[in-house]
Amino acid sequence: MQSKIKLTQNTNVFFDEVSHSYINQEGELLIGVTSLMKKNGLGADYSGIPEATLKKAAEEGTALHKEIESFELGEAVLESPLIVQYKKLGLKCVAVEYLVTDDTTVASSIDGVYEGSKKNTVILVDFKSTAKIHKHALEAQLSIYRVLFERQNPKLKVEGLFVLHLDKKTRQIKGFYPVNDLGTEWVDELIACEREGRVFVDTTEQPEASLVLSDEEISDAIAKAAKVDELKAAVKVLEEGLKSYYDKVRDYMLANNLTEMVAPGGKFVLKSAYERTSIDTAKMKKIAPELYTQCSKTQLVAASVSFKPDKDG
Repeated sequence: MQSKIKLTQNTNVFFDEVSHSYINQEGELLIGVTSLMKKNGLGADYSGIPEATLKKAAEEGTALHKEIESFELGEAVLESPLIVQYKKLGLKCVAVEYLVTDDTTVASSIDGVYEGSKKNTVILVDFKSTAKIHKHALEAQLSIYRVLFERQNPKLKVEGLFVLHLDKKTRQIKGFYPVNDLGTEWVDELIACEREGRVFVDTTEQPEASLVLSDEEISDAIAKAAKVDELKAAVKVLEEGLKSYYDKVRDYMLANNLTEMVAPGGKFVLKSAYERTSIDTAKMKKIAPELYTQCSKTQLVAASVSFKPDKDG
């Protein structure tokens, strides 16, 4: 792990391994980001899963984290399938398990800080080994990290937030995805509520499709939506190319007073020009609003759903 970017190392807050808590030099207990999120209903809900299952999953996830951490710290590690995949991502690590805090209320450690594409920029990465990625919880977590990081490192800018999704069963990487930033104002309000003992109201959460569809169905729907968009784009290109041929044949037929021209497999048929009358509804509504109302016909259009990809994805 070699990087020219130098991070500010906080010396006022330390993590107590015994109590698994963050404490500052004044002896004040700070809340961890995970606990802060859980307290405000922002974390993933694992209430229906047995404690033993959660403990085993946490241990397996920690092992994967440690494998990457050991590699970045230059410790002796085997070239496992996970590390081979990880190296292919081409990430330039600045720090692992980097502690960020506001010194008085909240603290946490970021799994990975990596160099951004521009000077004095970084990306923040959280390692997740859960079977399913809980989008909003991840957005909240990394948004908090971003605010704390930039205030602790005022000369650096966070260029992006990402999740490295790890598979505990195969011990490999499922994916590396960008994560939406909820914004500084949202984070400041959450921390202020914790500091002042107020109830935090989250106005950003949106219900996830997993409430209706399984992971497999979601993946299939997204893949098919992408294919439809791809085919529509291809059809548009074909139609544009076809129009130039049609225009050429039309001009010849008009010039030679023809209505049909044969070709292998069929024929070209000329549709004569004609006038089409339509109502300027905007103008009619303005000059004869009563007539417009009398002639208007309202029809119910059935509700429909389309898939809109994230701008950063």
